[in-house]
Amino acid sequence: MKSDSRTASDQSARERIRCSLQENFIVEAAAGTGKTSELVRRIVAVLQNGLTTVGRIAAVTFTRKAAGELKLRLRQELDRARRESNEATQNRNLETAIAQLEEASVGTIHSFCADILRERPVEAGIDPGFEELSEDQAPRLFERAFGEWIENKLNDPPAGLRRALSRSMSGYAGDKLSPLDRIKEAGWKLAERRDFPKPWRREPFEREKEMDGLVGSASELAEKSSQCKKPADELFKALRPARDLAGRIQRAERERRRDYDELEGLLLTLLRELKRNQKKGKGFFAPGVDRETVLKARENLISGLEEFKVKADADLAALLKAELHGLIQRYEELKARSGALDFVDLLIRARDLVRDHQGIRLYFQQRFSHIFVDEFQDTDPLQAEILLLLSSDDPEERDWRNVRPVPGKLFLVGDPKQSIYRFRRADVLLYLEVKEALMRAGVRLLHLSQSFRALPAIQQLVNAAFESEINGVPARSGKPPQHYCPSGTTALWGLQRHQRGYRQLSSGYSGSVHPLAG
Repeated sequence: MKSDSRTASDQSARERIRCSLQENFIVEAAAGTGKTSELVRRIVAVLQNGLTTVGRIAAVTFTRKAAGELKLRLRQELDRARRESNEATQNRNLETAIAQLEEASVGTIHSFCADILRERPVEAGIDPGFEELSEDQAPRLFERAFGEWIENKLNDPPAGLRRALSRSMSGYAGDKLSPLDRIKEAGWKLAERRDFPKPWRREPFEREKEMDGLVGSASELAEKSSQCKKPADELFKALRPARDLAGRIQRAERERRRDYDELEGLLLTLLRELKRNQKKGKGFFAPGVDRETVLKARENLISGLEEFKVKADADLAALLKAELHGLIQRYEELKARSGALDFVDLLIRARDLVRDHQGIRLYFQQRFSHIFVDEFQDTDPLQAEILLLLSSDDPEERDWRNVRPVPGKLFLVGDPKQSIYRFRRADVLLYLEVKEALMRAGVRLLHLSQSFRALPAIQQLVNAAFESEINGVPARSGKPPQHYCPSGTTALWGLQRHQRGYRQLSSGYSGSVHPLAG
């Protein structure tokens, strides 16, 4: 969002976009710099100079609305270029492009993948007349799959499902979702990431032993707290959850054995309540009980509960990942029965088609002579893999990391500061990784810095306020920026799970499960 007084440098970048048509570019441009306009002008320049035809262009953007606007702007720019051109050959090229504009592949990545699959359904292993499920239809079909799956599971729930239900029923979830809705939500998030098939490794975890120790610590803290005879004391009030938990456990264990699944939820609820109110109070606390001793006991209990939560969340996530496989399988069966593909299916099937079939990969590499991508910072791993494979100058290459694009074929526009679709698997780390790989392969990086939207004074104020994060990568106490790619991140049970280890764009997980902050 920085304004740059070096207009000549910015203008030079814009001229390279429009004139250096045999070079591949990644263009980074903040909001208001006219990056989409420059993408449109480059498409027009390619057509005007006869380097390709409309039918061999693929222009991809993120939303249907943006795709419609892109096509409209392309038509307007073609009309403008035709009016201003005085060269006969260029005029003919522009007139042909305008006449054939409806043949252009301008749309979302999902519509692009659907078109590819409809051309080669047999090789893709799909119904030639497949139906594309909308963003509304897919969740409804998944809900049907969930209903059938959960009905069979509730009579004898497996360990992970039982623990998850117990957590919610103990009040741990802390929101308005029912226990079953929480399970369904976790299943849907896994369904959207089903292209990462490797299992999560469960780390050794003495769950019951650790809970016994925490119950003992909580009971000791409750006992110390109960010595206070001043109901208005801030520390006494803050420790009420510990006293309530101790009393609840004592009453329950007089009637039955300790239920560790229920207890897990109670302990995590206790952690939340203790962290919510950490008032210390002041002065005399209780006869024989020093306030500092109680504060230290509370601090130790919170620390122990937090450590337990990390382990318990990772252990539960690994269990659910395995147990929810049957739900995902049922969802797949319902789609197959109706000949339907959801958005993730379109990406997976198209990726598999161009990656695993050299002849088909060559066909589409020749079919699309130029690939333009707007809002590339919102591209997810599968999308990036498809687009890079189609831009390769080597039809035998099937690994996106080794792709060297055909000169002039690839043009990407993005702004890492505007990467906002992480919930749809996009992540700024992927953008940065792809950018670095392409630059190693000879793709040029350009920057557009001249904003046409904001006044310089406003830009300077914003730049000063957000200096530490202006590069789109959050600062973390002076440490190197950390981002988590969707290929290694899954939200389960309202928490983030990060799968560390060797990361590939779409070949699956490896390593162990580590939770991020919930």
